[in-house]
Amino acid sequence: MKLLNVSKMRVKRAGEIGGKALSYFVLIAVAFLMLVPFAYLLACSFKTAQEINLSSFFPKQWTGRNYVAVFEETVMLRSFLNTFLYIIPPVLCGVFMSALCAYGFARLRFPGSQVLFSCMMATLVIPNIIIMIPSYVMFANFYKWVGTPLPVMLPAMFGSTVMMFFFLNFLRTLPRDYEEAAILDGMGRGGIFVTIIFPLMKPAIITQILLCFINQYNDYLTPLLYLGNDEQLFTVQLAINQMNSAYAVETEKLLTACVVAMVPTCVLFLLCQKYLTDGISVTGLK
Repeated sequence: MKLLNVSKMRVKRAGEIGGKALSYFVLIAVAFLMLVPFAYLLACSFKTAQEINLSSFFPKQWTGRNYVAVFEETVMLRSFLNTFLYIIPPVLCGVFMSALCAYGFARLRFPGSQVLFSCMMATLVIPNIIIMIPSYVMFANFYKWVGTPLPVMLPAMFGSTVMMFFFLNFLRTLPRDYEEAAILDGMGRGGIFVTIIFPLMKPAIITQILLCFINQYNDYLTPLLYLGNDEQLFTVQLAINQMNSAYAVETEKLLTACVVAMVPTCVLFLLCQKYLTDGISVTGLK
């Protein structure tokens, strides 16, 4: 009997080890398939124009001239400054407005709140491409903002329904004890939100700042639609697209610009990875 139990335990342990080995093998294989293109892109950024078309993975002669040329011969540096100017204020303002809206729906009860919430959630099923033409006509004819960064910046400052719903789920996990104590001390709802609720929402806020920044940083269509052909207003994505000319494509500079464009999002992700994991895991509980 003991020998039978020991053999069963050995078989079970062998199955667990085999399952873990298979899981690690699959994860390593998937990671390899995902990282190889990025590694090749990074290697190509150090190649000369003659070596780009060769079949070798790594350059025979490493050079950093491509990085110097990207910043000296293109509008990449100016586009970086423009991108941060167009993104950072709308992201910060939009996250605050979305959190404030979520707090109102989560804690306040007022006439028509459910109807208003349902209407806001219904906007999630409307594709952005449908409202693109009406938005362009409005900004072009009514406000005369086409050719300026205002259509790129201002709409994002009012937040989004997706962020509001994300914050709403996070607020439902927070206890009401601190708020009730603050109300007994005579603090208003505005003070409660700013001094108590908003700091407690730190993981969710940093998560949304990261996701919103990446989303707007990679946005190509909106700047293309509203900024026009003025190179001084270009974002990073437009600057990279400008290098991809049908008449003269300098592949080494184009690939190097792609590497440079990845740096801000990668650094931001590494700095905020802990908060990103915490924010998504907590809001996913509801």
